[in-house]
Amino acid sequence: MDINKLTLGEVATVEDMAGLPIAALSDDSKPKGKLLVALAYVINKRENPKYTKLEAEALTMDDISTLIGVSDEEAEAVK
Repeated sequence: MDINKLTLGEVATVEDMAGLPIAALSDDSKPKGKLLVALAYVINKRENPKYTKLEAEALTMDDISTLIGVSDEEAEAVK
């Protein structure tokens, strides 16, 4: 999923859940865990309205990388 396709409401949800702006994804000095959980949550919620934050927290880095379409090199930089 291209994160540029998120609705403004979804972006707001991600930022509220993470406590960070979505732009922090590209900031190497910012933590990514909560941001990635929030992204997984809103993306998966589109397909499954019953999807929970706990399910998002159980994803691996490989899972979220695939979900948001991050290359292997970009995923390694976040780890």
